[in-house]
Amino acid sequence: MSNSEHKEVEARWLDLDQKELLKKLSEVGAKQIGDFFFREWIFAHPEWMKQFRRVRVRTDGKTHWLTYKANPTWGVDSTEEVEVNISSAEDAVKFLTAIGLPLVRFQEKKRKTFTHGDTTFDIDEWPKIPMVLEIEAPSEAGVRKGAELLGLSWEKAVFEDQAVVHKKYYGVDLFSIADYRFDA
Repeated sequence: MSNSEHKEVEARWLDLDQKELLKKLSEVGAKQIGDFFFREWIFAHPEWMKQFRRVRVRTDGKTHWLTYKANPTWGVDSTEEVEVNISSAEDAVKFLTAIGLPLVRFQEKKRKTFTHGDTTFDIDEWPKIPMVLEIEAPSEAGVRKGAELLGLSWEKAVFEDQAVVHKKYYGVDLFSIADYRFDA
């Protein structure tokens, strides 16, 4: 398998009005395919942080994923991602802890997912920041087309991962938060 087969092609937009965004998604014929509440465990060795490398365990209560992610640079197609379905999030957390991979953070996130063709639109809600829209497609052209469909400016696209978005745009340092929940 080539490295390009494990690339995420995505961009984010910040400070959007969720009500208007939902209206626009409906108007363009995007289909809602999910309304999720994710619990996530982020693991990383300290030396991995220079390239924003991490392992994530995620569950929505029904499906469970184990994901390796790395961002050596920030670009629309710079995120390396390898993801597998697993049978138990809790068992994966126990396994990663047992082999000595440090737990950096537990976090929660709410997500509404829509599709239009081969483009995915995720509306993410986090505990301490405003909603973030993520558009993902098989190519940069697809992400750009998704942005155009919603009337979004490409110049306002953000390519950093959520930890960087939290710190750079909202002053929330996720690396200093071990437990990031809506009720905490």
